[in-house]
Amino acid sequence: MKTRLHLYPHKEPKGRAYIVAERSALRELAKAAENAARGVVGFDIVRFYSSDGHEYELALVCDVNEQEWQELPVPSDRKSDPGKLAIVQTFDELKQD
Repeated sequence: MKTRLHLYPHKEPKGRAYIVAERSALRELAKAAENAARGVVGFDIVRFYSSDGHEYELALVCDVNEQEWQELPVPSDRKSDPGKLAIVQTFDELKQD
C-alpha cells in the first residue's frame, strides 16, 4: 500500500519541524520507530511516497554513540549528513553484499 509522508526539518533553533502524513503512514512510522527502539541493531527502514508519487526510504536510527552525537551537525546546517553515521554505513555495506 502506498502511503504518503513528507518530512520538513526545522530551519533554525527553536523552529518547528513537521511530519505531514496520511494516517496509514503514521502507523507505519510508529511501527518502524518501535522496531528501531527495541531491536538489537537500533535501526529500521520504512518506505513512503511523496505527494508526486515517488518512493523514498526513511531510516530510523537510534544506535548512535556519544561522539557521533557531538560531531553530528544539526539538521538546519547544510553540512548535516546522517548517512555518515557508523550504523548507517554498516547497513548500506551489508545491503550491497
